[in-house]
Formats: sequence, C-alpha cells, structure tokens
Amino acid sequence: MRLSRILGLAALLGVLPLVGCAGVSYRDQATTSQTRYANVENFGDEVITAEEIDGLLEEVADILKVTLEPGKPKVRIMVTSPGRIADLYRKVATVAPHGSDAVALYLPGASLVMISSYDRIILGHELAHYLTDHYLKSTPRKDWEKIAYMVEDRLPFTAPVAKAPAAETVVVARVAPAAQ
Repeated sequence: MRLSRILGLAALLGVLPLVGCAGVSYRDQATTSQTRYANVENFGDEVITAEEIDGLLEEVADILKVTLEPGKPKVRIMVTSPGRIADLYRKVATVAPHGSDAVALYLPGASLVMISSYDRIILGHELAHYLTDHYLKSTPRKDWEKIAYMVEDRLPFTAPVAKAPAAETVVVARVAPAAQ
C-alpha cells in the first residue's frame, strides 16, 4: 500500500502545472545530475552545483554527528515550483501541522526532498529529515521537526570556506645554502 501511494504521488508530480517562483523559472523537463550523495532533478533555471549540495549535506551530517555512508540510499532532490510542492503536501498530509502551503518537503519512503530553489536553511532543514530517516533510525517521528529546526539554527547563512584536508596539505620549501 505504501509503495503504491508513493508511486501514485510520483506520477502526480509529472502532471502538475509548473508555476514560476520569484527569480526562478521552471521547465517541463528537468536537468538531472548526480553528486557524491544525491541525485538532483532540477526543473528550475537556477544552477545548483554538486559542491553546494554535497557540502551542505556534509555540514548537516556534522551538526547531527552522523558519518555519511556510501551504502545508504542517495537523497533525491527535486527543484520544482512552489505550487507543485504545496499540492503534493496537501495530498500526503492528512493533518497539515505547518499550514497547507509547504515551501519544501521530505517524503521518507522515497528519500525525496522537494525545494523550489536553493536556500541553505530550507534545504538544510529537509536534509536533516533525510539524515534522521536513514542514520538516526531510533528517533521517534514526532522529534524530526525539533531536530530539523535545531539544524536550521546551527547552519550559517553562507557556506563555510572549504578547508583542505590535512592529509593532502603538502608544504614544499627550497632553502638556499647558508652563506659562508
């Protein structure tokens, strides 16, 4: 039953109208890309890099003290119109605790995150749900929102400057012979 509901929702995603969002236009066909940790389907015209996605997922994992594992399912990130997200949310949420017009959502059975554009705080919140779902299995579902809001509070608005791993840092110096 659960799988058929998810498949039905996935089919619904293909027929919902694509409505524009401030600063982002949406296409009928998605551009798809894969990162180390995610599969991205981008119906928007905003460019989102693999470094942005993977870097943010690593930041959220650090906040939650989770070690990312290659054996876990990749998160599927879909960038689509706010109307599409809100319509799907109204269809899956029997009781809409956060109002009926969700700006982003996470569907646990499909490891699917839906966002309308790249926003570190909103995507970080949804990635917290993904990590809780796959890495913090003993966490009660009622605590997922508290965890996601805690991640929001700890995420900086801008990405931190990448630091080179210590193992790859090589210092080479050429020293002139001592003067006699």
